[in-house]
Amino acid sequence: MFRLTRPIRRAAALALGGFTLALIACTPEVNVAAPGPAEASGIVVSGSGTTSVKPDVALVNLGIEVTSNTVADARAKAATTMESLTKAVKSKGVADADIQTQFFNIYPQYGAPSPGPSVKPGAPEIVGYTVSNQVQLKVRNLDSVSDVLDIAIGAGGNSIRVNGLQFTIEEPDQYLAKAREEAVQNAKARAEVLAKAAGVKVGRPRSIAESGGAIPQFDKLQSMAVPSTGGRGGATPVSPGEEKLSVNVSIVFEIER
Repeated sequence: MFRLTRPIRRAAALALGGFTLALIACTPEVNVAAPGPAEASGIVVSGSGTTSVKPDVALVNLGIEVTSNTVADARAKAATTMESLTKAVKSKGVADADIQTQFFNIYPQYGAPSPGPSVKPGAPEIVGYTVSNQVQLKVRNLDSVSDVLDIAIGAGGNSIRVNGLQFTIEEPDQYLAKAREEAVQNAKARAEVLAKAAGVKVGRPRSIAESGGAIPQFDKLQSMAVPSTGGRGGATPVSPGEEKLSVNVSIVFEIER
């Protein structure tokens, strides 16, 4: 029987390997890719829906600002005025839990230096101190917003600052069912237009995602500097209007041919 010696077997193996590499080099390139997930195919659309709701809460931002020669005097006057303001708004139904301090600051006031031999030219001099104390009131009875504003302005006198008034919805999620239905219908209508243009049909929804959640669109955001009326004139007019709540969804529909 014919037997190959070890050197001959090694040479034969090398020759066979080279021949195999040559065949691979001459074969056209073939790329095999694993199919992507099923969610990667289909009709992907977004939709939006809105609903209008009457606000149920007013957020009133008020401040007391007092300037005096010393920090102690400015702080004391600001504290007394804020106490009067707080007591006044409570008499109109604002609860303790709905009064929240937003900002407190003490800062110096600068002016021209007093003349004197030791004063450097152009050097600023502290001429007083200002205390600023700001609170946010949550007024739940919207019919009393005007009264709360007016009594707060009266209690604050010339130190009062009305920094803003905003009407909003405390728990918007309870009103969003209609907006969500509208968003889904809007998305499906878009999918049907795309499917018709492509010559296919819209199948069942494969996934539905609410992107960004509920986004309240505040139509009534006001910033005011209201002077004290001193008891003259009528009540301060306010209008709650309506708020628009918006929902966005993203849906993947199957394709039917």
